[in-house]
Amino acid sequence: MKKTLLTIGLSLAFIQFINASNLTETQQKIAVSDTLKKDGIDPICKMKVKAGNTKTVVFEKKTYGFCSESCKKTFAADPKKYIKK
Repeated sequence: MKKTLLTIGLSLAFIQFINASNLTETQQKIAVSDTLKKDGIDPICKMKVKAGNTKTVVFEKKTYGFCSESCKKTFAADPKKYIKK
């Protein structure tokens, strides 16, 4: 039983490692956040986004809020395209 659990655990860890290594560098920098801490502007459609919004993405240590899942997915696909430096 212990060998079976160990084998399953190692297999899952290996699968996770393979999936992570297949992500682009940009995708590895993206994390999903729980809520937006202060009011902001959706970087895709420029709509106002209220604090407390749960449609957020953290990219390069900054949290971005979105008006919809569609805008969130568009941003997550290529965040550098929508960020002004």
